[in-house]
Amino acid sequence: MFASPVSCASAPVYGLPFTECSASNIRTFRNGKIQSWRLTFSDARSEIAVGLYRIVDAQGGGQGGGGMSPVAGSSAINWLQAAEALKSVTSGGSNWALTSGGYVAFQKGQRQCVGFVRNAPAANWTLGGALCRDSQSPLAASEAQFIADAVKVRE
Repeated sequence: MFASPVSCASAPVYGLPFTECSASNIRTFRNGKIQSWRLTFSDARSEIAVGLYRIVDAQGGGQGGGGMSPVAGSSAINWLQAAEALKSVTSGGSNWALTSGGYVAFQKGQRQCVGFVRNAPAANWTLGGALCRDSQSPLAASEAQFIADAVKVRE
C-alpha cells in the first residue's frame, strides 16, 4: 500500500524526526479520493508510527464536501488497529484500552505503547499515531499528548 517513498521534509506531516516516510496510491471511496502517508522513527528502545489519511478530491461539494467520519471515543482502538499506516507499531499489540485522557494504551511484546487519533476540524483528514517503548510500567497519557501535540499537519 505504501509503495512510494517520499522525502520526510516534504511530507504533509511534520514535528518529529521521522526517518522513513512514504505515501500510498490514491484510492476512491464513497466520500472521495483519499491518500495516506506513513511516517516512522525507531531506535533501539522505541518506535513511532504516524499515519495521515486525507481527502485529496472530495465527492459532493468540494474539499471536505463528503467529509471523513470523525473517530471518537472507543472507536479509536479499532481505528488504530486497522490503520495500515500504523501496522509497523500496532501489529501484534494486546491489552488495548482507552485511557481516561482519551488516549489508547496497549502492549507489544515487552514494550508499553500509547496511541492517539486526531480529526481535522473540516473533516478532510484523520491523523493517528502510536509510540511503543521498552518500559516496565505503562506509558503515561502525557507521552501520547506530547506526540499528538508535536505532530502537525500542513493544510
